[in-house]
Amino acid sequence: MTLANPLRFADLEQVGPGTPSGTYLRRFWHPVLRARDLVPGQAKPIEILAEKFTVYRSDTGVPHVVAFRCAHRGAQLSLGWIEGDALRCRYHGWKFDRSGQCVEQPTEDKPFCQRVKIPSYPTREYLGLIFAYLGEGAPPPFTRYPDLDRPGVIIADPTEIVPCNFWNRLDNDIAHIPWVHRATALRKGRHDYIVPRREIVEETPYGWSNTRMPVSNSGGMRDLSPKAHFFMPNVYQFQHRTRANGFEMRNLWDTKIMWTVPVNDTTLAAFDVTHTPLEGAEARAYEASRSGDQEAESENRWDIGEKILAGEMTIEEIPDDITAYTSFAIEDYVTQVGQGPIEGRTREHLGQTDAKVILLRRMWLREITAMLEGTALTDWQFPVEPLYEILAPA
Repeated sequence: MTLANPLRFADLEQVGPGTPSGTYLRRFWHPVLRARDLVPGQAKPIEILAEKFTVYRSDTGVPHVVAFRCAHRGAQLSLGWIEGDALRCRYHGWKFDRSGQCVEQPTEDKPFCQRVKIPSYPTREYLGLIFAYLGEGAPPPFTRYPDLDRPGVIIADPTEIVPCNFWNRLDNDIAHIPWVHRATALRKGRHDYIVPRREIVEETPYGWSNTRMPVSNSGGMRDLSPKAHFFMPNVYQFQHRTRANGFEMRNLWDTKIMWTVPVNDTTLAAFDVTHTPLEGAEARAYEASRSGDQEAESENRWDIGEKILAGEMTIEEIPDDITAYTSFAIEDYVTQVGQGPIEGRTREHLGQTDAKVILLRRMWLREITAMLEGTALTDWQFPVEPLYEILAPA
């Protein structure tokens, strides 16, 4: 069935059930929570793709994702407690196992548990994140990322919850770096960040890859590897020199993967994981430095961002003791949140430096159009071997 009207970019903004983007995104696995933020015996409410769910970790440490509300009277299930691998509702004590099946109704003289079941969702823990498949039917094969499966330090950063549409992050491109991150680059003495950049982008069996280079011969790009990769529909992988305190002047390279997951139409969750090729005592020292700084600064970073957006301070006034990682996050926050919703923007004027933006939008529009018309979608083939060589640290 051919669509009566071609999809527009603005049609990709909504992510709830039944929307074009929402239906497409539910065909894939997504991270829903950082693993360390859920301890055994704990339940939490989450919102992903404009739907609410309950995520809980069994007494033995296995994560599960089930419906947000109890099937009895609609109470919020995360208010209850864990018994083994089951979840008991606090309102009237109904108990649901990991499959969502009701197994106890303590207040009923004639229990009818077999007739009551809440939705449950396939769940996996990987790379310090909890993933779930929130679509219908059997899930697709779980995607692994071979560059991060190698020996080294894996760090899942504090989840970024950003009040803007997921496209504001997904559309980000390499040309922004010397401008958005100029203040941090100058403050940290990293003038290689200020080199104007461009990228040549091509579609691949898994999404797209790009070749990154300076606009002129004005200097190198020591901070970034010359290649980056995007895995459909929302996963970005690249390499950069580490910015962790005490390690930033070494030739030490992180491989970073970022998942941009819509919370709803106006909020995104960014799940960032890095692999750093260190082992033993060095690995432990690196993890302590990197995690310690970012955990401490994650509480007030968006407070600074909101002050900048309100004109109460400038990016150049970010305190000197804020780490480069957090400063970069604040700079991205204010530019992306400041764009506003797609539908409410003025007309864009795209140029050569927007090659990645143009390609990604075309790919999404192509795939979702095919989905809505009932024709074949691309069978994305994800890499089974690492895309980067390990660079020996100096």
